[in-house]
Amino acid sequence: MIGSKKNQPKFNFDKKSNFISDFLPSIKNEDWRYTNLKKFIPENTEVQPLTGYIEQEKLDKIIHSNKFKIPEKNCIFFLNGSLQETVSDIPQGVLIKKINDKTNNNRTLYMNKVASEFSADEKNSYTGFSSFLEKNKIIELNTLLTSSPYIIHFDRTFDSKNNIKIIHGFTNEGGWFNQDRCLYFIESGCEVYIQPEVVNFGKHDSVFNIVSEIICKEEANLNMYMGQNDPTNSSIINTIFCAQEKNSESNFNIFSVNGKLIRNNVLVNLMNENCASSIYGTSLLENKEHLDNFIVISHLVENCKSNQLFKSVYGGETTGSFCGKIYVEKNAQQTEALQQNNNLMISKKASVNAKPQLEIFADDVVCSHGCTIGAIDEKSLFYLRSRGVPEKEAIKLLISGFLTDSISMIKPERIRDEVKKLFFKE
Repeated sequence: MIGSKKNQPKFNFDKKSNFISDFLPSIKNEDWRYTNLKKFIPENTEVQPLTGYIEQEKLDKIIHSNKFKIPEKNCIFFLNGSLQETVSDIPQGVLIKKINDKTNNNRTLYMNKVASEFSADEKNSYTGFSSFLEKNKIIELNTLLTSSPYIIHFDRTFDSKNNIKIIHGFTNEGGWFNQDRCLYFIESGCEVYIQPEVVNFGKHDSVFNIVSEIICKEEANLNMYMGQNDPTNSSIINTIFCAQEKNSESNFNIFSVNGKLIRNNVLVNLMNENCASSIYGTSLLENKEHLDNFIVISHLVENCKSNQLFKSVYGGETTGSFCGKIYVEKNAQQTEALQQNNNLMISKKASVNAKPQLEIFADDVVCSHGCTIGAIDEKSLFYLRSRGVPEKEAIKLLISGFLTDSISMIKPERIRDEVKKLFFKE
């Protein structure tokens, strides 16, 4: 059993923990071939304290901080993994509770065997993501270092007009290896728009390991918009596991502009007929950031659709990696799966590695993938310059045109405006 105590690495909770040798994957691991975590996570990094208690004085200081304004409406605020109910504004149709798990160190995922609900029973654990979990013990690390996780339950009375921000805040006084996990349960027929965000209120050059498990019931519609804009030179490892039932739909949008290391693992299992999933990634990196997107959409039954579209701009000395896989099971006939990865290099010192993959065992499918890596089009740049547009402004216009199609897919206007401001300072 993945995550059982007998298979877990030894862990030193005192002083300097042996993260690198015990838990973090090396570049010999094919899933992490282009991301050497030793470069981004210092060996002397200490664990986040396991207590969820926050002194009122510290909480008040964060609430009134000028660095980040906590929304007054439709906001769920976690601090060091603990729900802050006095600061949160939880709308009707959302129930938040802790999973009843006194021995959470025994398991890796909280989905039950058929991914229909969340359970603390280790013997009833979902194994659909086992190939990833076996090679990535950072999920076990998250389990070991978090208390019982919260379930965010959306029921049919939830109003989809309430776009919810879910903030994972950390006081982070010691530059720690921080952990957090949330379990999302989307009831049948429920439409949800959520914006998770990681906010560092403490020391720079820290590490955040965030894990999300999502269950979409029949005819559920999930829309998740993740902004990644960390000014504290920290590293984030963001992992999402999503299991979908019949006629459900999921849409993930990831927007990356700042962070020492940004690693996104998004794994979606389409488990029943007429499911659909789209994963979009948009990034604009201009300094020394490293971005690594690892995406797997698995078609396990027939008549499902998926789409992956990732568009990235690399400047300065930035580096990047895209590994996207479409997996189609033997009986998953009439699958429609598309994948596209486009990279624009605006600096000679920037670099990117791309690895699109198709793994298909059915014969009645429509599947495609494509990848491009190129520089600014000189003819287009010359055209704008000849019309009197300064070079810097001309490059900005070309970047804007390159990224606009993926940003235009954002349905809620308010979120779309936020993203435009994030990228183009509009």
